[in-house]
Amino acid sequence: MTAAIKVPVHAWIVPGSLAIAERPGGGGRSHRVARRQAELTWWSDQGVRTIVSAMRSRHCITEYAQHGFGVRWHPLKDVVQARMEIPRLADDVAETMAREPGAVLVHCDRISEWLAAIDAAIRLRLALADDVAAALDQAEADGLPVGDLARDLMDVGSGPPETA
Repeated sequence: MTAAIKVPVHAWIVPGSLAIAERPGGGGRSHRVARRQAELTWWSDQGVRTIVSAMRSRHCITEYAQHGFGVRWHPLKDVVQARMEIPRLADDVAETMAREPGAVLVHCDRISEWLAAIDAAIRLRLALADDVAAALDQAEADGLPVGDLARDLMDVGSGPPETA
């Protein structure tokens, strides 16, 4: 039945273990309940067992749990708050991958620079990139837009402080 749906726009940061995507069902006003249901089934078929949402609101969190997914929520509200929260989100993803079976899906409302910063932070946390610039380059290679906002979001908490 999953062959009938369009595959969600996503990238596997760690193939088969960690994916990043827009919200199941689409983002914003293009969000559709029927599409969300089909995509949740598709994600489950791909081995995803935990969904990490970075949306401001708790949209669909209860539904994810009812669908059998483990759920984590790290709301990103504004740039200042997000600079603090994105590293915590990346830590939570790494810890979840280490202790729980199945793949992890991380999402924002839609494909955006917010998602690019999350992708980059996770890559740094998992040692898949050597520095912020390389992590953002990899996020861009995943098809995520990288501009001033993504760079700004990665400015604080993106790695160990430099020593003098």
